[in-house]
Formats: sequence, C-alpha cells, structure tokens
Amino acid sequence: MTWRNWTSGFIAVLTLSIYTTPLDAMQEMNATWKNGLRFSTADGENSISLGGRLQIDAGFFSEESGIDAEQDGVEMRRARLAIAGVIGGNVEFKTQYDFGGGDADFKDAYVGLKDAGFLGHVRIGQLKEPMGLEWATSSKYITFAERSFTSAINPGRNTGLLSMHSLGADDNGSVAIGYFKDVNGYGNGQEDDQSSLTGRVTFLPFVEDSGQRLLHLGASFSKRDSSEGSVRYHADSLSHMGEDIVDSGLFSSASTDLFGAEVAYLQGPWSAQAELITSTLEDDSEVTAWYAQGSYFLSGEIRPYKKSTASFSRIKPKNNYGKDGSGALEVAIRVQEIELEEMLSNENAEALSIGINWYLNANSRVMFNVIQASPDAASGYGNDVHSYVMRFAVNF
Repeated sequence: MTWRNWTSGFIAVLTLSIYTTPLDAMQEMNATWKNGLRFSTADGENSISLGGRLQIDAGFFSEESGIDAEQDGVEMRRARLAIAGVIGGNVEFKTQYDFGGGDADFKDAYVGLKDAGFLGHVRIGQLKEPMGLEWATSSKYITFAERSFTSAINPGRNTGLLSMHSLGADDNGSVAIGYFKDVNGYGNGQEDDQSSLTGRVTFLPFVEDSGQRLLHLGASFSKRDSSEGSVRYHADSLSHMGEDIVDSGLFSSASTDLFGAEVAYLQGPWSAQAELITSTLEDDSEVTAWYAQGSYFLSGEIRPYKKSTASFSRIKPKNNYGKDGSGALEVAIRVQEIELEEMLSNENAEALSIGINWYLNANSRVMFNVIQASPDAASGYGNDVHSYVMRFAVNF
C-alpha cells in the first residue's frame, strides 16, 4: 500500500467518524499554542496537534590526502509534517511523514492505548524500537547535528507492538519491550523468518532540585533474526552528506544479539552522557560502537529530562532572541568509536565532534559542528575526513 492510499484511507475513516458521531457527543474544540498548534476539548479527553520540523544543512569537507571523495553541498536533512492526537482520553494516534529524501517516508505511524491494563501504555505501528538514550531523544533535541556511531548498530524504526511501563512512585524508572518486523520506509515488511524482540530499562537513582541535578542509568537489548540471513554495518563521517568511512559489507549471520548500556549526569548547565552498543553475530564475532559527550550552557539553561520517554527534551532559553534577549548558547564535545575488527572487513573508525548550538527560542536553533573522523582499515586505506556542518532548524 502506498502512502497516498494510506493517507486517503485515513482521511476517509476520519470523515466517516465525524459524520457518524451523534450530535450530542460533539464538543467544541479550543486552539492553543504550546511549542506547536493544538486543538482540544474543554475536558481534555479529545485533542489533535499539528507539528513538523525543518532542518537545512550546509556541509564543507576536506581530507588529509587531498583527494576530496566528500563533496561540499546543501541538504534538506529533515522536512517533516506530523498529526497526532488522543480520542476519548485513552486512544492515541500519530502519523509523521518525512519529505527530506525526496519522497514521503513514514517517521512514526501508530495507534495506541495510553492505558491497556497490565500491558501498560501500548503502541502498534511503525515506531522507534526501544534501544538507547541517544535514539530515544528526538532529532529536534539531540546535542549534535547527527547521532553517534552507535546509530550504525541501533535497529531504528520498525513496525511492531510496543509496551511501556513507568516504575516507582515518582516514575523514576521505566521499562519498554516490543516485538518488531524489519520494514521499509513505508512501514511494510514481508519476510517470514525475520523478527526481533527489543527492550529497554531505565532508572533515575536520584533527581534533585526539580530536575536540575539527576543521574540516569539504562540498559537495552535486542534479539534479532537477521534479514535474508545476513547483516551489514556501515557508518559515514557523522555528516549525513558524507560518504561511508567504514563498511562491513554483507556478512552471513542468521541472527544477532544486541546489548546497550547508557548513563547520563546532569547538574545545572552541565551535562554528560555516554553509551555503548554491541552486536554479537552467529559466529560470536562482535561489532561495537560507543560515544561519550559533554555540554555546557554559557547562558545558564538546563537540559530538561522527560520521564515518560526516559530521554532529554526541548531547550527553552531564559531569554528568546529578539529585542530584549540573545537566546541560549551551548558548547559541546563528543568522542566516539566503531569497531568492526572481528568481521571480514576488519575496519574501525574514531571521531571527535565539537558543537556550538544557538537556541533562538524553544522552536528554533542554529547548529555548527566540526568533526574529525579517522577510519582505519586492515587494507591500509584510511583517509581522515574533516567536516564542517551548519544547520538551521525549526520545529513545532
């Protein structure tokens, strides 16, 4: 089913539901703005929100050998539109399309129950598999323009059923587990023998001063039957416009076991986080990726932590950029590595990223990243890549 057919069907169902709703059940909806446009009934039982994001990148590259395999350029990194809502206080839905690649891929398309009894909060559809802190954090809020090398191992978005629970009296813990099928950009997948079981557990040992100081710990796993009996791991130079600097090629393995560990510490304007993800293949060879990063707000802001997703959320400057303010300014540094040494390619890469983020307001920011990526292959090929990426981003 194409996205056009899916969208037409969704509109038809929505129209039918409107015309079959008893007049005495219809309620007036009020429009509000809270970092996005939202319509809701007075009792809050029904709501619909319109959202989106636009990220425009410019990239400049140089290589130590003087041979420029990487090409300077511009890119619409993400151009998304989303509709989400709640019906009857319990049924939720979300559809999000990304036009950044020139077509309309799904980036979330699910329905759910906010309270499904012992199953907790349930979602069914195309959505993120619960694997890692960086992946759980929206691309609207990540500290650097691109996620780290761990993305090469992370399973990403797929179609399945996800169950989520909060733990503890203060919701200081969470557990999420789901069953998924690997799918394409339209949420479709039809491989009989392919499936995965993925889960994540998080805990806050302490939260103090209304979230201004906290420690986050987490672990995740995924047991996967690989697509068509093979796997492939590859990573670019941490710019989406960049070429791959490591690539395992197709490697025969009927299954893989993923494990991830994560930690984050926040104290006022300072924050630090680190993650490690490993993938163990059928022959016991391993692929490993890790990163460690730190950031500091020169203007004194604090990264908000969202317990419901166990991830970091929207930065709100103390003073928006404009007549009376200059926005928020953040500096950050990250080191990362990916190792494919036990695979046939015998490759690995290291990288250093330095970032400056200028938040004009809660919905827009300008990012500048300087990245040095250093691949190292057994063949002797290795060409250090220096990337300079600027992003202009708006989200709502």
